Amino acid sequence: MGIILLGLFVLIQPYLGVPNSWHTFFAVVAGIAIMVIGFLLRGETLGRGGEAKESHRNLFVENTTVFIEQDRSE
Repeated sequence: MGIILLGLFVLIQPYLGVPNSWHTFFAVVAGIAIMVIGFLLRGETLGRGGEAKESHRNLFVENTTVFIEQDRSE
């Protein structure tokens, strides 16, 4: 949500009517905030085993026919 709000702020910033020096300052602050949020989200993903650990789930399973042997001793 923070990334979306920062993106919206950067989008409307030229139309706010503030001096150019403020535009530069806010753009730098928004960029730094986006980088920090990105690093935090990446660290959270790695902490959960995102890229560091392989998944042990079977993503694809072939369709096969299973034959069940019946007892025909009658």
